[in-house]
Amino acid sequence: MATRKKKLENVDSGGWPKIQQGTHLTVKTFEDGSTELVWDDEQLLKEVREACASVETTQGEENGKTRKTRKSK
Repeated sequence: MATRKKKLENVDSGGWPKIQQGTHLTVKTFEDGSTELVWDDEQLLKEVREACASVETTQGEENGKTRKTRKSK
């Protein structure tokens, strides 16, 4: 059974900590300069798999086609 992940929304915290949220990484920066990284492992894995699949598809298409060249005179 598939579970749905709750969509996170950026909420203004009134100053600190400063939060920057990306697709698979959230960075929290605190007043003292320290940072906390929060990874979304499932989303990161999904993006990596999609990137690998797109490269494999592109390479497979290039290798499957024959190139026609002109004969030199």
